[in-house]
Amino acid sequence: MLTPLQIRKLSHFFNILDFDKNGSIEADDFEAIGENLAIIRDIDLDTPEYEVVMGMTQGIWEKLVPYVENGQGTREQWLQFMTVLLDPKNIETYKKYLNNFVSTLFKLFDINDDGYISQTEYIDLFIGMRIEVRFAPKAFRNLDTNQDGRLSKEEMIRSVDQFMRSDNPNAAGNWLFGGWEESKV
Repeated sequence: MLTPLQIRKLSHFFNILDFDKNGSIEADDFEAIGENLAIIRDIDLDTPEYEVVMGMTQGIWEKLVPYVENGQGTREQWLQFMTVLLDPKNIETYKKYLNNFVSTLFKLFDINDDGYISQTEYIDLFIGMRIEVRFAPKAFRNLDTNQDGRLSKEEMIRSVDQFMRSDNPNAAGNWLFGGWEESKV
């Protein structure tokens, strides 16, 4: 069962994924996210790099398809998906999801392929997903727990895990996608 805080944070994530803001997530949202990310990364259409980005965002959608009806996922269906994913009985599935999610973030945003996400690359994540950029520096500082000016895979795994599972309103990972406190539930 999701806590009220988890519902707020995960509803914020739903609102980000609902790229066209029509109240449901669907394949078109993930296509638009992929297109936006390709633009941010200066990737031309009809290139192998473009197909990789589009394949990754399409893959995220395909993991959600079993939880939606008629190709459109409501907030309630999203929260049901997250309830199942975060159930302690599904810890191994959750760990795989967590690692795949972070790997996808790094494939999409570690532009110089140095194994870290810089603040500039993190800001690109916010721009590409149309998250209010004003939250990016604060979010980055919170997630960069060792304060070395870059996010490692370990820091991102910890941050995503805190965002998904923590019921502590002060957990650093809550800032993963910016100002969740102001998001509509």
